[in-house]
Amino acid sequence: MNPLLSIWSQPTKTLQYMLEKKSAGYGFLIFLLSSISGGSIAMATTGIFGGMPLAFIIILSIIMTYGFALIGWVINAGLYTWVGKWLGGKGKFSDMLKITPAPAIPTIWLAPMNFLLIAVYGSRLFEVPTDNFGITNLPLGIYFLQNLIIIGVGIFGTVIACKGIGLVHGFSAWRGLGVVAIIFGIVFVIMLMIMLIFGAIIFSLIATLG
Repeated sequence: MNPLLSIWSQPTKTLQYMLEKKSAGYGFLIFLLSSISGGSIAMATTGIFGGMPLAFIIILSIIMTYGFALIGWVINAGLYTWVGKWLGGKGKFSDMLKITPAPAIPTIWLAPMNFLLIAVYGSRLFEVPTDNFGITNLPLGIYFLQNLIIIGVGIFGTVIACKGIGLVHGFSAWRGLGVVAIIFGIVFVIMLMIMLIFGAIIFSLIATLG
């Protein structure tokens, strides 16, 4: 079984195969391929590296994306294990490390679309948008189609994550969704608190200076 292909038609069997037959090291390959695919346009519309050679922007974006992916891999595996045990799971962190890369597999297949956009629009893709309401340098039709595809792949990736969490912990994919929802809620609350704290600090400084 090749997980890069079977994940589309047999996600549950693919997850079981990865858990039983693949080592955690397989995740390095998955995230590398995923980073090459998605990282190639990760800096699109940011203008951060404006004026730099296109090849440099792409390579640096891929390297940064891969680094963040590896960090996120460990953090997510830890959170999936920890929160899953709140819900009665019995999974191990070492097993979760094998499963956590699986949701990234579908994003690898976005590479043809991403590379085609780079080939057609080149460095313009990475400039700060000046047209189309300041959201993209792509034609709006292509932009919305691109995002529709990305959202669809993201939803499928979430389904895979829920199935994987359930497999490792020995409970249903629905409870796996509960794990994902709890983590999302925790992250949302933390981000909200950070924003409120920074907002209060800025307001205090403005009031003091005023």
